[in-house]
Amino acid sequence: MSAARGEAKVIDGKAVSKRLLEKLPARVAALTEERGEAPLLAILAIGADSPSEAYLKMKLQACRSIGLETSVHSLPLATTEAEAFQVLDDLGGDLHVDAILLEMPVPEPLDARRLIDRIPPEKDAEGVTERNFGRLFAAKSMADIDAAGVFLPCTALSIITLIQEAGIEPRGKQAVVIGRSNIVGKPAAHLLSCLDATVTLCHTKTPDLVFYLKRADIVVSAVGKPGLVTGAMLKRGTVLIDAGVCYEDGVMKGDADFESIRKVAGAVTPVPGGVGPVTTACLLLNTVLAAERRTRARLAA
Repeated sequence: MSAARGEAKVIDGKAVSKRLLEKLPARVAALTEERGEAPLLAILAIGADSPSEAYLKMKLQACRSIGLETSVHSLPLATTEAEAFQVLDDLGGDLHVDAILLEMPVPEPLDARRLIDRIPPEKDAEGVTERNFGRLFAAKSMADIDAAGVFLPCTALSIITLIQEAGIEPRGKQAVVIGRSNIVGKPAAHLLSCLDATVTLCHTKTPDLVFYLKRADIVVSAVGKPGLVTGAMLKRGTVLIDAGVCYEDGVMKGDADFESIRKVAGAVTPVPGGVGPVTTACLLLNTVLAAERRTRARLAA
């Protein structure tokens, strides 16, 4: 993709999210009719703070908009690991629960990874259990991923969706992902590889980051460091997906210096309004998919 100066396409995550969500009510209605109850997403929130509560309200509103049922299980700040395990085990064994979400962050000294891996992989709404990760990274193509029944990490899936919505075909492209977290950077890099891009995974310790960025057709930044990527670091026409989020003085910011990048890039996502809304839509997609798979398995038994 080429870009004239000052004419980068701003990829509207809210619009993309709306298009994704518009396809789900019919699938939810079909499931509800087939089995006599709506799909159910169970959410465990432990000692939720104000930002978490705000995100939770957004998720609940999105679920209601497509006909999904939700149940919220709120536990106090002083919850022990054993108590959290018990709730997750109960939800995992509940035949009415199709998908489970653990609200993040969890308070110390709880170990988020241990809690997440208590979720059965077939109910993993966010695609973040180690068993789903294992199946994901064992695949080398999107066909392999589909065949393995993997639930994709929502933010990584959001990133790929936005790239495709921008009209970019990753095959044969040079892609750079900045950030190596298990829920964003690593799976996003792997998905780009599964789409036949040649991928370089960078991070905050990478020397001479510009060396890699100047060669990239696609850049995904997922660090959470404002101003990490500027327009001067990119080649003209690059597609930049900004998945880095942090707050400065109560203002949400991404990794990208948006104003300088939009003068160089072929397409760029804003923060807020880019990756975030699509990530929520991907959570609902995973939930509906989990319900469909569980319903097919139940009817076939």
